[in-house]
Amino acid sequence: MNNIEVKVPSNIKISGEHSVVYGGPSLSAATSPYATATLSETRSGQLEIFLKDLKISASFDEPTLRELYAEYSKRDITPKKPEDKTPTDLAKYISRHTEITKEMLPYATIAARLLVEHGIIPINKRVVIHSDVPIGKGYASSAVCSTAFATVLIKSSGKQIDDQTAIDISRDGERIVHGIETGGRLDVGPIYFGGYAIFSAKDGIRSLQISTPINVVVMDVGQKPPTSEMVKKVRALWTEDQSGTEKILREIDDIVLKCIAALKSGDLEELGRQMYDNHKLLKKLGVSSDKLDDAVSIAMANGALGAKLCGGGGGGMGIALVKDEATAKKVINALKSKGYGAYHSDVTLNGAKSFLKQRKKTKV
Repeated sequence: MNNIEVKVPSNIKISGEHSVVYGGPSLSAATSPYATATLSETRSGQLEIFLKDLKISASFDEPTLRELYAEYSKRDITPKKPEDKTPTDLAKYISRHTEITKEMLPYATIAARLLVEHGIIPINKRVVIHSDVPIGKGYASSAVCSTAFATVLIKSSGKQIDDQTAIDISRDGERIVHGIETGGRLDVGPIYFGGYAIFSAKDGIRSLQISTPINVVVMDVGQKPPTSEMVKKVRALWTEDQSGTEKILREIDDIVLKCIAALKSGDLEELGRQMYDNHKLLKKLGVSSDKLDDAVSIAMANGALGAKLCGGGGGGMGIALVKDEATAKKVINALKSKGYGAYHSDVTLNGAKSFLKQRKKTKV
């Protein structure tokens, strides 16, 4: 059997941050950078996982994986009320398995579910994961790696798994990384489908059949606080001024729909305007930062069609929509001259799913 390799994109949030927590839609797109998972055959009698960038490895035998699944699959996923401070079954599962490093438990859990529910045998396989996705910037780096891992195991089996199940299994990694059942619900969809995807709590994740290419400059202003802190900040604002905060959130909902319409019609100038308006509303919610606002202003002053923070906010990453490569270079140079990281990226229509359409190759 030849080595099997899958290359999975990261994703950016075009619009809808924070309003999605309150039932609104969120628009994302698959983009570079990528994570790669490479699978090879062994005779070790175990599943071997190697996180190349962290220089961490671990091995699991079949009984261990089955025991993990037996416990994980029985957890109560009923949402708790905010006043209920008792640990969730997910939290208990994570805390009980200190014998497995926190970096490896997500992958072991994914492999366990694929083994028991779908008969995908991960034993005698070695998976090496390498990622170019920055950590803690708003790119959903852990979701990219979890999806790459799940995809390469599925592909190696030659079995067919429906899209929503493949996404949900990839999300198991995110559930464990973030310690919440809703982990990965926004991020895994565009990574899996490629292109553009819309998510809402009511309708779940859905791939959008839009092929309009866009060019963006990714703006890196430094480390960001945990997204949970920004969510709490908006919640405090909502508690203090519910009607005013709701008005902002619903305006963001409208922007998501206008962004989708602009992408469908290919009106990039309108898309840029909506993205910039989205940033101004997120600033009103208090989830921007001085550096993000500065980077957005620099991008707009140097020809960007629109710019905004991307993700939870408070730092990390922003994106600027540009019309061509020349404008991208101008924006990048201006940002770098002020000490910010910046590079050019574009949307890819090929997500993890594209690898599952290809039949595995074997030596005869």
